[in-house]
Amino acid sequence: MQARDDQDLAKAVTAPERVPLVRLEADWSRDGTYGHPLSDLSPVVESVSVERSITGDLPPEATLVEGYTTAKLVAELGGTRPGDPRDIARMLSPYRADHAVDTDDMMDAPLRLDLGLVTKSGPRWARQFTGATRTARLSASRRTVTVEGLDPAERLRASVTLPLWAMWEFEFRNLRSYPYRNLTNTQWVIDYVLRRNGIHASPPPREGALWGMTCHGSLAPDIGWRAALITATKTNATVPEFIDGPYGLACNGGPDSWSWTGATPTSSPYMSYPQLIEFEIRAGATNTFHRSSDGTVVSVSDGVVKLQGNTIDVAVTASGGLVARLWANRNSTTPTLAGTITGPTITGATRWHSVGLWIGWYANGDVVHRWHLDGVQTPSFTTTVGRPVDYPSLPGGVHAFTPLPVQCLRWAQRIFTLPADWGTPHTPTATIDTGLNWITGLPDVVDGDSWDVIRQAAAAEYGTVSFDEHGHFTFRTRNRPRPAPVKDLSAQVDLKDLDLTIAVDSVRTEITYRTTARYESSTREVVFAAGTLDQFDSPPGYTSYPIQLARRCLVDDGMTSYTPDVWPPQFSGFVSVNAATGARVSNVDVDLSVDPDQLHVNLLVSNPNAFTVRMAAGTRPALQITGTVITDDTTYTGITRNTTSAARYGRRVLDLPDNPFRQRPESTRDVATSLLGDLAAPVAILADVPVVGDPRVQLTDVVTVNDPSGLGGPITAAVIGSRRVHTTTDGLADTLTLRVLR
Repeated sequence: MQARDDQDLAKAVTAPERVPLVRLEADWSRDGTYGHPLSDLSPVVESVSVERSITGDLPPEATLVEGYTTAKLVAELGGTRPGDPRDIARMLSPYRADHAVDTDDMMDAPLRLDLGLVTKSGPRWARQFTGATRTARLSASRRTVTVEGLDPAERLRASVTLPLWAMWEFEFRNLRSYPYRNLTNTQWVIDYVLRRNGIHASPPPREGALWGMTCHGSLAPDIGWRAALITATKTNATVPEFIDGPYGLACNGGPDSWSWTGATPTSSPYMSYPQLIEFEIRAGATNTFHRSSDGTVVSVSDGVVKLQGNTIDVAVTASGGLVARLWANRNSTTPTLAGTITGPTITGATRWHSVGLWIGWYANGDVVHRWHLDGVQTPSFTTTVGRPVDYPSLPGGVHAFTPLPVQCLRWAQRIFTLPADWGTPHTPTATIDTGLNWITGLPDVVDGDSWDVIRQAAAAEYGTVSFDEHGHFTFRTRNRPRPAPVKDLSAQVDLKDLDLTIAVDSVRTEITYRTTARYESSTREVVFAAGTLDQFDSPPGYTSYPIQLARRCLVDDGMTSYTPDVWPPQFSGFVSVNAATGARVSNVDVDLSVDPDQLHVNLLVSNPNAFTVRMAAGTRPALQITGTVITDDTTYTGITRNTTSAARYGRRVLDLPDNPFRQRPESTRDVATSLLGDLAAPVAILADVPVVGDPRVQLTDVVTVNDPSGLGGPITAAVIGSRRVHTTTDGLADTLTLRVLR
């Protein structure tokens, strides 16, 4: 409930004489100011309604309070605004020369509605809708405009491709030998999708972002690709892999838990460009690490971390100091420490801290650097260290570690000017619970619809996703404690009518479900093979071939030149021969460039000879690409029963629809058991209950209904549907649909 503690507004809601208020605004200019001359539509509102409902994938008779919510606004506009000689229909008609708003600007324009009441202390408002215009209907005869708007869910349309990420097969099949569980939580999935739509529960990526890892329930990268868990260990199986941080879940770390992941940045880094490295860490003046950890949090490289090129480590010490170590690799085996940059020191008891390093390592060995710790910035310093190595351009690499609990790891480059908000705490634009569901691998989603992915992830555990009246996104799990009733609906004051429906069809005594785990296979698979002898006939010089793989995979991008007698091998490679004579040629190179979608690659043949080369081993085509694939395990079918309810009502089965986010029997069984607790007895529904309009009441609020001279009470129920209407003639009224809670 909004404004729950506003006693003046509460009294105005139940007052015998009420003065309702309406404020409808459209941001036709789309600049966030609502400053367009026609933004304020309040004077011409004849009626406005907002409908909200919860939709799930259960049968209608088994309606729960969980699902996804949608909101729709319909406003009827008529008449003229004070000082405007034209009526609203003429002002909004795009075909008049004196129109106030262009056609393109009318659609998808930000829209907001406030309703309120006059109280003894003055006007009190409550936001009812935040969304965008979707339809406008203009009537010449009635001189009216009907505007329809939908909540921000309609705008969650960014294309989403989930990273390739899953448990190793031997980890998946040998739980006792691998106590560290590389699982992914629903929170990470929903957060990942929201970030593609500009909604950030934690700090957003910087302009020029190369890589990021939120840690909100997964070690998978938020930005970057070709990611892998290099190693992870726990000395105690009871230690959680994730704990609560300042912005949702954080990767755990310390003496009993440590992980090491690697990834490829989105573009090639260049150390002479200013780099910006940021993270949140739970540390203090004294820190204890796992025996495998030296305190490093992030290692970023313009080549291969500590194997080729130059690497910058950012670390915390056992005594709380922040340091950056600069490494130059003059050979492929032994890195050389070029210098160490000392930063500020964390003091006091262990708690969460925000850390940032701005650093540029120039060709002459000069290092320009500046730190922040919890928003307190150091001056910019220039320190001379060893010169970086000049290597050919490489894709670059990044390693992330968990010496202590960490989250919100970010790396960006070309940051020539520090952000104005550097070190300022982020204000979340979404609230995402820790999900009940932990999955073994991300589903194979390529160019998926954002809202569909969010709904699927939430439906796998019967959580609730919604945008509230202010446009703030929320994901809630079904195991949240039931809130106390926020309002009493009494026949004497609020109720105009009351219809109660109780149906045995709402009862379910048995739930069947299926789970299919995903894991990273321990064997390599051929994902592309040349189909004909001449498919890759390449003239002298460089020849490029675009290729689509049979499936997304972690490609073995090293293409080895083989001899015909060992073909086909286990790994990626080719046999090159003279196309005219068939004689083997050993000086041909083949390189792969893998697209971030890990489905498409570009194959580049470098032929230094004066003749065309062919990829063949005798009469067989001889070029193949292999990779590690993420595959589905055998589907598990489970049944959960409520024997007590079955003895009373008989066998009534609910078959949960298949969902790619249902992967582990443990998580799904817990959800099914919870569902049966709600469905084991008939569910009573109070449908379309007309009540006195109260702008404070929200969807999923719990209310108490009292009808002593009619159906009795008190009846505790949750709001699962609402229609709120304001008209200039009848004022403010609500129609609620309630689900009775046991």
